Amino acid sequence: MIIAQLSDPHIADLACEFQGLYDTAGKLRLAIETMNGLSPRPTIAVMTGDLVNTGTAGEYAILKEILESSEVPIYLGIGNHDNREEFLKQFSDLAYLKDDDFIQYVVEMENLRMIMLDTNIPGKPQGILCEERLKWLDDKLAEKPDTPTVIFMHHPPIETGIQAMDEMGLMNKPGFEAVVAKYDNIIHICCGHLHRNITGVFGGRRVQVCASTSHKVMLDLTDNKRLATTNEPSEMQLHLWTGKTLITHNIFTAPHDIMWELEGDLY
Repeated sequence: MIIAQLSDPHIADLACEFQGLYDTAGKLRLAIETMNGLSPRPTIAVMTGDLVNTGTAGEYAILKEILESSEVPIYLGIGNHDNREEFLKQFSDLAYLKDDDFIQYVVEMENLRMIMLDTNIPGKPQGILCEERLKWLDDKLAEKPDTPTVIFMHHPPIETGIQAMDEMGLMNKPGFEAVVAKYDNIIHICCGHLHRNITGVFGGRRVQVCASTSHKVMLDLTDNKRLATTNEPSEMQLHLWTGKTLITHNIFTAPHDIMWELEGDLY
């Protein structure tokens, strides 16, 4: 099974300056077109937050229209740029969304559980897993403690060295780590927020951050807290579930040519 992960599209009003700078809508359309054309095609796709840029009804309407072009079922999570209430109004028809205070749910396929967490703090760039959300996670993990499980969330629980982004990171990391440490079946934690592909370890579990379909955050590992964006190629990730482990591949969303291909046998 292949799980496509897309993140941080930041869909904006088509007439605003942000959209003019980044073409967020066009880049998400391209990412979905690329995903549709993959062979083999992913079984499902997961989008890890910052679906839109300011959380307005108009932005979610644009997002919804773009997502209709996907030939792969897409499961949505929210980030710090999202508005939980507006999101629920626009996507109330999604069967996997429960009547709950948070955008949290479980998807099960091919002996793999995928748990989406909601790290949104209204009006704040940081994220949090409060006691209520952590209890929900603990309860869900306790239901099937022997089934391999992947956690999806917007804010990564790791420090990256990009100081400006780390200051907008996940709060209450010890509380999250205490829950994670209880369950050996958690094999992967997949996140967004940082607009770069980054790998780390948290609580003994591998953390994989997916880049934005729109724009990259500049890599700056100095201590000057510089924050900038770049026009590096947009990407998404493919997580290959082998039945035993999850293997992650990073791919560019824009078309690219094959420059050379072996003809005949290698040896």
